[in-house]
Amino acid sequence: MSLNNEDTGPASALHQTPTGVSSASSLLLFVVVVVLFVAARLWRLTASCLWFDEIFSVHAARHSWANMMHFVAADIIHPPLFYALLKVWVSLGGESLLWLRLFPALISIATIVPFLLLCRELKLNSGEITLALLLMAVNGYLIKYAQELRMYSLLLFLSLCSLWLFVKFLNTEGNFRKHLLALFAVNLLLGYTHYAGWLVVVLQAVALVVWRPRKLSSFLLASGALCLAYMPWIYAVATAKEPGKGLGQNIGWVSRPHLSDVVQYFTLLNKPFLFRQSTGESTFDPLSTLLAVVLFGLPLVLFSRRIFKREHDEERTSGEATRALFLFCFAPALFIFLLSWILPYSTWGTRHLIIAAGPYSILAAISLRSLQPYWIRISVFLVLWCWFLLAGTLFVVIRPSPFIWCAWEQLARQVMVVESGAAEVVPVYAYEDLVAYHLWFALDPARNARFKVNLVKGLPGVVNDPAYFLPRSFNDVAIVDGPVLEGRHLWIAFRTSQKGEKWDETSPPLNLAKGMGYQVGRVFSTKSQGQEAFLVELRRTAPPL
Repeated sequence: MSLNNEDTGPASALHQTPTGVSSASSLLLFVVVVVLFVAARLWRLTASCLWFDEIFSVHAARHSWANMMHFVAADIIHPPLFYALLKVWVSLGGESLLWLRLFPALISIATIVPFLLLCRELKLNSGEITLALLLMAVNGYLIKYAQELRMYSLLLFLSLCSLWLFVKFLNTEGNFRKHLLALFAVNLLLGYTHYAGWLVVVLQAVALVVWRPRKLSSFLLASGALCLAYMPWIYAVATAKEPGKGLGQNIGWVSRPHLSDVVQYFTLLNKPFLFRQSTGESTFDPLSTLLAVVLFGLPLVLFSRRIFKREHDEERTSGEATRALFLFCFAPALFIFLLSWILPYSTWGTRHLIIAAGPYSILAAISLRSLQPYWIRISVFLVLWCWFLLAGTLFVVIRPSPFIWCAWEQLARQVMVVESGAAEVVPVYAYEDLVAYHLWFALDPARNARFKVNLVKGLPGVVNDPAYFLPRSFNDVAIVDGPVLEGRHLWIAFRTSQKGEKWDETSPPLNLAKGMGYQVGRVFSTKSQGQEAFLVELRRTAPPL
């Protein structure tokens, strides 16, 4: 028994030669959507600098193979596959911003293949496939992570591969072992990409309990082998763990989710083109939320009521296939939500919930195309196209302002110029982990050994965001406790903590430096996102009294 009793499917739309005007126009529309998918992920690919987590990715890839595994394992929360692939990518093309950003972008573009294969296995028609791919193409949430040098585009790609092979495994009545073997291999890669990959495996087991219990034993046997193959990574994490720096340092700052967070996640799954640039921006977008609820939420509710009332597959868009889509769409968010309230630390995050984006787009497309009566469907599509067109225009026309953390790369270049003739090592003091790590990366100790970055901890009046901390097993940045500055000639790096705040020599760290006998020399600064970043030269001609 297959997931869907309808024998017709998208194979004809994807593989047969169009014979009429309708087929030709459908093919043309499909090609346009693919081009849009690619263009949206390459648009302004290098518009922004690498940020903290992306720097960690490059930093990890710079290690030797053995040291890289230890370095990543010490971080605890991310398995090593993405970093290993990035290391190979860097060895092929270097570390230019364009080459680095192409890596996740191309992986994201490659998700088209397993996405279409999944749609084909679910026996969607050509119109549903094109609409589902369009929803993926314009989604701002997916565009954002397609351009970020992290593992989330790889997580999306492998989760779609896994779902496609899982549906094939379910649909096969005869010898299904080759599909199970392929599923095992992909799930292993998925688990080595992100821990959220294991949630996909768990949900596949749940789906088998509900729809294919006779195949459950084979799947559990393969899952047991999967766990054994994952033991080397568990051992690596256990041996690399540093005393006093457990999971709380990684996610202890994450707040427990509420209903508003779930609504925001649902909005992200539907919002076209535009996305939240940084945590400094407001998370609440009432217009997008309203449109998401009306244009997507209501059709999904109406469609789910019809689907779950039917006991038999009387329509092609009903039955087990669609019920399974609901499981893979909404169970991940529900599971992570509950887990965040049960565990000592919250595990909520929209980034790793990207595993639900593919099946959600498929389900949304089916729901929209099944709207009745016809005039309601047309009205919804008209509003939807207007929303897409407006958001797409803003996406192209409006250039986002640079992030404040990009200031450190610019300021570091200025300091390297003025200190090009320095005979001794020049100390640079920062007061936030984020600033220290960005400066260390920008000053590039491999090429600029004349600089030594130091991180001053516990300085009163300076806020250090707990979401950012220097990597474990990393000693290139010296950590200093308390207001300590050493040397007659040095630089300090800090930024205003609040929007609109200005240069103030009576506030830390400038007032503390003056109290130690230092005088301000050259000052480099830049403004962004309502804040100002400073790199200030300090000189002391005599020891403090």
